[in-house]
Amino acid sequence: MTTTGTVGIIANPASGKDIRRLVAHGSTFDNNEKINIVRRVLLGLDAVGVSRVWFMPDTYAIVSRAAAGVATRLTLEPLLMAVLNHPGDSHEAARRMVDLGAAAIVTLGGDGTNRVVAKGSGDVPLVPISTGTNNVFPRMVEGTLAGLAGGLVATGVVSGERGVRQLPRLDVFFEGELRDLALIDVVTSGHAWVGARALWDPAHLREVVLSRVAASEIGLCGLGGLLFPDKCGGAQGVHIVIGPGERTVVTPIAPGLIRRIPVASASLLAPGQDIELNAGPGTVALDGEREFELFGREGRLSVVLNERGPRVVDIDAAIQAGAELGAFRA
Repeated sequence: MTTTGTVGIIANPASGKDIRRLVAHGSTFDNNEKINIVRRVLLGLDAVGVSRVWFMPDTYAIVSRAAAGVATRLTLEPLLMAVLNHPGDSHEAARRMVDLGAAAIVTLGGDGTNRVVAKGSGDVPLVPISTGTNNVFPRMVEGTLAGLAGGLVATGVVSGERGVRQLPRLDVFFEGELRDLALIDVVTSGHAWVGARALWDPAHLREVVLSRVAASEIGLCGLGGLLFPDKCGGAQGVHIVIGPGERTVVTPIAPGLIRRIPVASASLLAPGQDIELNAGPGTVALDGEREFELFGREGRLSVVLNERGPRVVDIDAAIQAGAELGAFRA
């Protein structure tokens, strides 16, 4: 059960530092900048009446250092959990914040961070701030505005109907059992091992499933909008088979890394539709990172577009609603 006025903060200290800084031209989000962002988030939360903040501890003490630089009325408490410097930290933190009554969870990270958080956040709305590499799910937003919007929703000043929207997700099944989920894309690759995790070489790609149709995105997500520009912004997804065919699409698969992608076939994906993928030897990547290996064993690998993905605070809508309701009147 959520508690009005309680917010969680998960700032991933590892986001924005993967191998795409070497193979492409991705910028680096250092932890000092994350401290600055969190500091502005805290000031925004405080300004609209948030009373308590639970935060994920980390070895760099991002939230604690951010709080040391400002005076607020917030009660800040670290989660009593072990820090393993593993993606599982973010999942565990989200799950605990839900149990502690968080009415919104602010995240600092990329698509991968938010995927892990979404697996534990349930119906609690997220306020995703981009500090990763390929950022489709989180957006580049000023921390102050993120804090204000998240705080308005968490305190109940702005209702979920006005300030929160639900985004789709992709459910990944193997042999009929739910194996994992992705927020943006599921990609099968000829890579035989997980390795450095990130995808950047189109020669290894086999199939791509996207949860949305968008053209102006970095990474494989943009393929859908480039193939179906008239469907951008709709409720459909896309299934793409990579290989020789009728079309070749020029797309930015990573920051500054523009490649020609041969497309053997592409089709729109309706909500609830089940797509079976080639489960041959290789790896499966979720939201840009290889997560598990396939060893050529018999089995059905499939993906379903699920409309009931994570709930996300709409920054513009929440602040506009707050203004209409008098939340910013002195």
